[in-house]
Amino acid sequence: MNYFSIAGTKNEKIVLFHGTGGNEYSLLQIAGDLDPEAAITSFIGDVGEGATRRFFEPLVNGRLDRTDFHNRVDQMMGQWKQLALQDATIISYSNGANFVLGMLEKEPNLAKRIILMHPTNLNYEFETGSDVEIIITAGALDTMSIAGDTMKLKKQLEEKFPHTSLKLFDQGHEVTDAEIDYLQSIF
Repeated sequence: MNYFSIAGTKNEKIVLFHGTGGNEYSLLQIAGDLDPEAAITSFIGDVGEGATRRFFEPLVNGRLDRTDFHNRVDQMMGQWKQLALQDATIISYSNGANFVLGMLEKEPNLAKRIILMHPTNLNYEFETGSDVEIIITAGALDTMSIAGDTMKLKKQLEEKFPHTSLKLFDQGHEVTDAEIDYLQSIF
């Protein structure tokens, strides 16, 4: 998978996974807001182009193509290990957050901190867990990632990842200043 890197001025690493229709630059402002001195690695989804770009095939009738999903996650995991990003903070949004959850299924010690903005509960299966810090943000009015389903995902994650938290905002499927302010306060 293609990516680009920006050197940082300290040892902190941030890894970015954009949402559907985004690109490798979509989350740079958020990374800069959270830690302007961190090194950044930003991945670009290789499915679709422009407004349809994503990390795995679209859902069909609300269902995930598990074969495609797991194949793409497996490819990413090989690259992840080569890049030695296990001590990073992951910031992910929507489709990117869903992809990161697939990575977490395979590797519970994926990173030191994982921020999942507006993930969808796609019936993940976590066999083992870890002490990784997982921060989930969601919109109460989100029609793409339903808040109730996100709350179920949080409960599922808590069973294996005890340092999981969820913050619900009065918004839809977009990242707002209030969400960034919250992430800054805990980062």
